[in-house]
Amino acid sequence: MLGIRKGTGLFIAAIMVASCGDADWFSLPDLDVPDEALSGISADALSLADVNPAAGEIGCRSATTLGALATCLRDTMPISGSEGYRAPSSTALGDIRTAVSRMLNGNCNFVLGGSIASVMELRPFTDAENGKTYCVLLEKGDANGDGYLDRGWGTFIVDPAASRELSHQAPHPLADLDTELQAIELFKRTESRSFLMCGAHRNANAGQACDSSYRKADCAHDTGSLFFAAAREISAFYGARPHHQIQWHGMASDSCEGVTAYISPGLAGAPPADSPARTLDSEAERANPLWRVTMPGSGTCGLNATDNVEGRHLNGISVESACSTEPTTTNGKFLHVEQKREARDPSLWVTPVTRAFPIPSPTPPTSLAASAQPGRINLTWVASNGASRYEVRRSTTSGGPYAVVATVNATSWADTNVVTRQQYFYVVAAANSLGTSAPSNQAVVRAR
Repeated sequence: MLGIRKGTGLFIAAIMVASCGDADWFSLPDLDVPDEALSGISADALSLADVNPAAGEIGCRSATTLGALATCLRDTMPISGSEGYRAPSSTALGDIRTAVSRMLNGNCNFVLGGSIASVMELRPFTDAENGKTYCVLLEKGDANGDGYLDRGWGTFIVDPAASRELSHQAPHPLADLDTELQAIELFKRTESRSFLMCGAHRNANAGQACDSSYRKADCAHDTGSLFFAAAREISAFYGARPHHQIQWHGMASDSCEGVTAYISPGLAGAPPADSPARTLDSEAERANPLWRVTMPGSGTCGLNATDNVEGRHLNGISVESACSTEPTTTNGKFLHVEQKREARDPSLWVTPVTRAFPIPSPTPPTSLAASAQPGRINLTWVASNGASRYEVRRSTTSGGPYAVVATVNATSWADTNVVTRQQYFYVVAAANSLGTSAPSNQAVVRAR
């Protein structure tokens, strides 16, 4: 063991935790797993590059793949009973939302807000397996050098070249074994837009969440977390554009007898006929014929996620009421997947996910705007669904013909190859593996 958080005391493997669904109680899932798999950092899990006591940081710098990064972050987060979780302030939550928005818009080179700059780190991360570069926001502080992060806030990652508007999320790392690795591998293998992971064991602290049936560090049941703030900002980023946030959970071996996986949109009743939950259910059984996959309304399981705060908010409940009010309808944005241990292999879900959520044809960018500064013209636009890249096109004649002057992942670009007093006309098109969208509106500006 590299370090035990001070004041933790003895770790007991049979701590009682709330189930991922409704307020049923059961022993920590998968108790047949050795204690060391649950209690913290193994001697082999981290290298000296991951923990730097002199700098007071945990950087997970030795990780070369997304899976290794998630493993390092999981193994350094506050464990059950540690009292190691420290909730973000309201100011920090605002700065987190700003960072999430900028990341979703393709940016990864900006200064974090003052309330989170000393806690979090923003950096590009290139996965050695697929060669893609992602934008990562993670916690770094370990002031006392004990090998555990100081606050347990969590991690957010964006693929700026993604084609699927999906967010794969792990609200219960450590508690729901393997779900953090499942979520990040599905994010990686399905060309999805974002990954979100809670930063502490759900029972790290004894204090209550905003839903008093759960504890404060439980990201699925408290609105004061980085996790909720990020889920909220993801939804705001898309607005009326379609997207889906999928939470990957684990249920105990003796829960929901005979059920391998249980998929809910956050309602207790049967999902609507056109619900993405029904599509994913069907595709999961099609790809895994030995599984039994069920949904609410089947009478097979009660883990409906009606008390999940992200699900409540995504299904239309206000932030102020998300701790206490269940939704009565669903809009398809939220999916909650409960699974037995044998179903948590990400390779078993790649086909169901890609079939249930096919890559869309890219939609045209909207609201293209241009402004001039001395020697440069700044362009901004609203993101397109399915865009893995944007083509910026320029002309000196209204209506074209246009020439491609840049290909970018972000929703902004600066043209510095301009002639003073020349008038320029711009359009932007989105593209992915299926093709290129129609152009945006035209923006016109005279160079200064």
